Amino acid sequence: MTPIPHAITDWMPTVDSAYNRDLDLEADVCVIGSGAGGAVLASELAEAGLSVVILEKGGYHTRKAFNQQERDMMPLLFEEGGARTTQDGAITVLHGSTVGGSTTVNWAICFDPPESVLEDWASNHGIDRIRLADLRQSLSKVRRILNVQPIPPAAVPKNGRLLLEGAAKLGMKAGIFEHNRTQCLNSGFCMLGCAYDRKQSMLVTYVPRALHFGAKLLPHAEATEFDREGDRIAAVRGILSNPATGTKHHFRVRAKVFSVSGGAVSTPVLLQRNGLGNTHVGRNLTLHPTTAAVGVFDHAVNSYQGIHFTTYVSDLETEGILIESIFAYPGMMGSNLFRWGPAAIEAMGLYDRMAAAIVLLHDDGRGEVRADSRGLPEIDYWVNPRDQEKFRKGLRALARIYLAAGAREVIVPHSEGLVIRGEADLPKIDRLRIEPNRMAVFSAHQMGTAAMGADPGKSATDSWGRLHGLENLFVCDGSLFPTSLGVNPQITIAALGDRLACYLRAESKRFFPRR
Repeated sequence: MTPIPHAITDWMPTVDSAYNRDLDLEADVCVIGSGAGGAVLASELAEAGLSVVILEKGGYHTRKAFNQQERDMMPLLFEEGGARTTQDGAITVLHGSTVGGSTTVNWAICFDPPESVLEDWASNHGIDRIRLADLRQSLSKVRRILNVQPIPPAAVPKNGRLLLEGAAKLGMKAGIFEHNRTQCLNSGFCMLGCAYDRKQSMLVTYVPRALHFGAKLLPHAEATEFDREGDRIAAVRGILSNPATGTKHHFRVRAKVFSVSGGAVSTPVLLQRNGLGNTHVGRNLTLHPTTAAVGVFDHAVNSYQGIHFTTYVSDLETEGILIESIFAYPGMMGSNLFRWGPAAIEAMGLYDRMAAAIVLLHDDGRGEVRADSRGLPEIDYWVNPRDQEKFRKGLRALARIYLAAGAREVIVPHSEGLVIRGEADLPKIDRLRIEPNRMAVFSAHQMGTAAMGADPGKSATDSWGRLHGLENLFVCDGSLFPTSLGVNPQITIAALGDRLACYLRAESKRFFPRR
């Protein structure tokens, strides 16, 4: 047997999507979605000797397609070209639509799940074997395969260092992230797909591992309906799209076990369109609502160079507020500054002197995802008053950090055109009206819409992600979180994929009889 792919930098498997006929397949397991949860689940079960089919609505795009152009990569790799929003247009909802899911387009930040959050899930939601001690083996394995390691201090660019310097002057706790990159070239284009395969996304780790162990990947394959027989799912059906010709074909995959792993927006919509699950499917949406502030300096910062996400300030983490350094490409930066006309031109003229960071909330609020009359996602969420106050507190702290680091002004992306030039301006943040479409707010972490729990009257899935009332249909993605996580969720979702694989292997006689 050939060596198992691990940190892949010089090889990617060939995947055929030149569909010219309908397909009728049979497998032990069908995984719908190839992101952090689905790819891990598929790989682990394929390695265990089970036959696995992976369905991915997005395309199979590798480094050869990643041209580092915002105008090309956003529509290629993101749902709705990165322009998906909540129903009222107030929150931009970013998630990937490509093999590897959002791991292909994320910033590679790695946090283990907070122990206090897992304790809450166990104690208050009745979830079995979810405490940190229960997840240690899965966390260890996914961290190893994803090559999780500290970002070297020498790789922290000026943008990240300014956040650390300002925090240090104020006596605030700060640190450098762990990430899943190996031999990073510091190109700064992580969000547009790594053209060098240094970011160890599912695209270059778990998906190739799954294929190595015999799994079959169908990109451009959108699951649309399930065949149900009593409390079991017999098959999933959908549409194959040939990306070269545009022709459409149908597929059917029969399997013993199915996992819906499309993320907390796509997963509930697929289930709702098929009338699967209870009334909690689609509810309990959390978003880690995020806004930003931009420090403008009298010297060049060149924040577009190097790794954009490198440092964080955790002083307010116990209050549900995490501050993280970040930067944005010109299109994204310009569209989120809340400046128009000459003011926008003036602001973007300072692009090379900007440093930026986000205020990410461990949100208390809840929203909902519904399938509209066309079967498309309809996202209903707004930041509740308690979380609005977190935004104000986080922005105050971030403005103080940039001022301490020497910023001449701090731009807050709000319709009031707020600029902070000194401590005397900080009370203006306290008076900010945080209402829909008055401030730039986005989400890169959607969670909770098929939440686990012991009580079917309060949750959509059981302790292992199986839909209440169905024997062989599981969810394996961020939809499973009963609450907001509070930190970047990539590692937690991957660990839940490994955890589910361990459960299915342990219960193989139940789920895979006569093997």
